[in-house]
Amino acid sequence: MPDRDWLIRLAPPCFVVIWSTGFIAAKYSMANADPFVFLCLRFAITAAALVPILLLAGADLPRNPWRFRHDMVTGVLLHCGYLGFVFWPIKNGVPSGIVAIVIGLQPIVTTVLATLFIGEMLDARKVAGLLIGFLGIAVVILGKYGVSLGLEGGLEPSDLALCVIGLLSIASGVFYQKKFCDQQRILPGTLMQYVAGTLATAGFALVLHESWRVDWTPVFAIALCWQVLGLSIGAVLLLMAIIRRGEAGRVSSMFYLVPPLVVIEAHFLFDETLGLLSLAGMLMCVGGVYLVNRPRTA
Repeated sequence: MPDRDWLIRLAPPCFVVIWSTGFIAAKYSMANADPFVFLCLRFAITAAALVPILLLAGADLPRNPWRFRHDMVTGVLLHCGYLGFVFWPIKNGVPSGIVAIVIGLQPIVTTVLATLFIGEMLDARKVAGLLIGFLGIAVVILGKYGVSLGLEGGLEPSDLALCVIGLLSIASGVFYQKKFCDQQRILPGTLMQYVAGTLATAGFALVLHESWRVDWTPVFAIALCWQVLGLSIGAVLLLMAIIRRGEAGRVSSMFYLVPPLVVIEAHFLFDETLGLLSLAGMLMCVGGVYLVNRPRTA
């Protein structure tokens, strides 16, 4: 049991590190395909890859979609709604700093939902941690992009609306997974999430008149493989397991650590600047997550 406890404690930091690489991989991918077309391809490959994994694990393949209807709703929210409406505004030129700050509200929204509808406790320490974490994200982004956040010419209301849709999708997706999904069927449930995500992203690609042309390059293929194996399978299965064992609000607070890690990764991979203000914001994020997840004293 000590070995298992060690693995459980290691799961959240592993998830955060893997999840943060998705934004770096997306930078290599979005120039080769439109957002929803790329996500449709990614989710379809992921669903196909999960089938042999289920068989090797001895799990039954889903035969009755109705039994997995809640998992499919989670898939539409977490995969299509969140990623699609984050990638789309960035593809249209919205500065990633604006998107990051809007999405940074996600732990707060999820905690409010969990408090109202699941009955999770919301004390002063958790509130303080959530607010400090969000302020930390804002400081990190300001340190990277400046007060203007890299925005020139104003922000279109439609672009801001897309960011808000992405925010509400991931916040409600984490809450919905915790409240409605069968936590004992992680593998088949995740497979059905990606089946629903594939169908939903295909629908949005058609509605938005995206091009189905994909420019296959070696860099794009490597980035796609990592997003399928590392993110869509590895990170998402870790997230499902963490949600199964923890409160939705505490799980969501981990997302505060993603933007600082993205800034660090971009600094080393793309030689982007990393100032003292961003470093101070990272420490605030870590402090906020610690406050939210610190065990309660008797």
